[in-house]
Amino acid sequence: MHDLIPADDNRSQIDPEHTRAIKGWVREELALDKDDVVSVLESVCIDPGCPLVETVIAVFGADGSTRRWKMTRQRFAVAKFTVKQALAQPSRNG
Repeated sequence: MHDLIPADDNRSQIDPEHTRAIKGWVREELALDKDDVVSVLESVCIDPGCPLVETVIAVFGADGSTRRWKMTRQRFAVAKFTVKQALAQPSRNG
């Protein structure tokens, strides 16, 4: 089990304003339509072989398509340039 992020680490608190900013950066970078939905979530893994924390960006297109990108960092550490770098990579569809 991972012990690198203390349970009382205040940085792990979710800031709704930062989440909205990430969604805005995604909309801007991908030039999304207003009917497309952007989801941003953070997941923790306890398995030894996986990253401690991932931030996942998912875009659910109005046409029924789904695209996902993963970043191996906590949500608070996601900046506009890291979103841009992630979105420049091929998405994981489905």
